[in-house]
Amino acid sequence: MTRFKRALEPNIKLNRLTLRAFTDADKDRLFQSVRHSSAELMPFLPWCHPQYDRKDAKTWIRFAQATWRDRTQFAFLIEASATGALIGGVGLDSPSELGDANLGYWVRTDCTGYGYATEAARGLAALGLQHLELKRVLITLSVHNSASRQVAIKTGAQFLREEKDGLTLHEVKHDALIYAFTQPRLRLTA
Repeated sequence: MTRFKRALEPNIKLNRLTLRAFTDADKDRLFQSVRHSSAELMPFLPWCHPQYDRKDAKTWIRFAQATWRDRTQFAFLIEASATGALIGGVGLDSPSELGDANLGYWVRTDCTGYGYATEAARGLAALGLQHLELKRVLITLSVHNSASRQVAIKTGAQFLREEKDGLTLHEVKHDALIYAFTQPRLRLTA
């Protein structure tokens, strides 16, 4: 199993947002946010399902904490810096020997359209390239996920390719679009 070379700080301040590592106290807020947005999230996030409950939220938090300690994944809550409101999640995972890692993100339905996913994705990708010394940060998304595609474009990630059956969601193969951040294209500006 490949690990990231070093850990990230558990609290990262961006322009309007704070990226924060999950704690046990986040269970109810995470559950409520996912349930509130499940209709939009479910088609594109394999962990989101119709019976998603507080136990799922607790299991995810424990998994996120364990993978953080192992340096195999860095999962963050996205919070509004001014209010502490939970906006969504963003993370880096699947580090490879080649210096790649995957970037994923989601935002509560009532928080879409404000550029939060773009700010969080861009900020975490920059940290991955600079602090974790990654060569590329990849975004892989379903061709049907127009919202995530727009975020990838707005972040400035470079479109690499379309991959037939490149993504499996809820046991169904989907064609995937793959975008990448590379050095020196991206600098942390927040």
